[in-house]
Amino acid sequence: MATERKKTLVHRRTTVADVARKAGVSAMTVSNVLNAPHRVSDHTVRVVKAAIDELGYTPNHAARALSSGRSQVIGLPLYLDDDLVNEQNPGLGGFMHGLLSGLVKAAAVGGYGVHVTTPTEGKTEIALYEQLIAARQVDAIVVLETMPLDARIEFLSTKGFPFVAFGRTGPEQRQCWVDVDNVQSMAAIGSYLRSTGRSRAVYLGTKSSLPWVHQRHEGFLREFDSHQVSRSFDDLDAVGAFVAAAMDGADRPDVFVADNDAFAVMAIRALQRRGITVGQDVAVTGFNDFPFASMLDTPLTTARIPLPDIARCLFDRALREIDGEADQPGQLVTADLMVRSSA
Repeated sequence: MATERKKTLVHRRTTVADVARKAGVSAMTVSNVLNAPHRVSDHTVRVVKAAIDELGYTPNHAARALSSGRSQVIGLPLYLDDDLVNEQNPGLGGFMHGLLSGLVKAAAVGGYGVHVTTPTEGKTEIALYEQLIAARQVDAIVVLETMPLDARIEFLSTKGFPFVAFGRTGPEQRQCWVDVDNVQSMAAIGSYLRSTGRSRAVYLGTKSSLPWVHQRHEGFLREFDSHQVSRSFDDLDAVGAFVAAAMDGADRPDVFVADNDAFAVMAIRALQRRGITVGQDVAVTGFNDFPFASMLDTPLTTARIPLPDIARCLFDRALREIDGEADQPGQLVTADLMVRSSA
């Protein structure tokens, strides 16, 4: 009989109460660590997670969803043009993979899953939102690449449905967003270049109405005055042709500042074909730090967007929205300067 009781105890499912006793905290604190870690101190989160690992506790997501009325899932609708990703923005696939993996990891720590989906042919992203909300498939939606007065933000706000945006919302809209501080990050590149004696700069920008394009150019102008040459492109080959032509002038530039890594790579190739030593004769910088940036023959100086940090911020903001907490100002995250041989 004693043996049977021992077997029962050994195979009994570990509960939140067990974790709470082990960590020396309340069951509510354990629940907060699992569902709303932003409410708990970092020290308490570490103690509770150590107890979870030691006891092998696995949250019962089905029971939690039934009791809370929540799905324990965050929605991430993606609406991307495959041709744009593959041809004009070859690094965007890596960017999206980094953001998605970071969001999945952050959500998993908080006891959530991520539902990635895309509109079917002929349907808009807003129609997809309507479907997700009606089916109660997700507790919040992550909106990507927001624009001023974004119709998606207006729709979700009208519905009163929790969301968080990667990219700033309009001044009259809700401010539950996380974004890269493109202005400050590009200004940091310019400041570094000026500290190395570079002064004749040419800016290689993306021809687009997306906010980050203008923000990065603004950051460039903080360090290099408006008399510097700036050009916008929507074709990679055109970047290389322009850089080659720029080196034929009397007042040759000593640095090309690109607002993305792909343009910077085209600049490096054009210079190397002219026999110019990149990093010594002429510097080149990019922005994003896509995976190939450090693998070039002349590794690229660029700004690294901290995707894991952004993903954690997005998830934390989503939890606050789900919990109905008061609106807070948007959150800016600075990209780190990665100095390599190209500058």
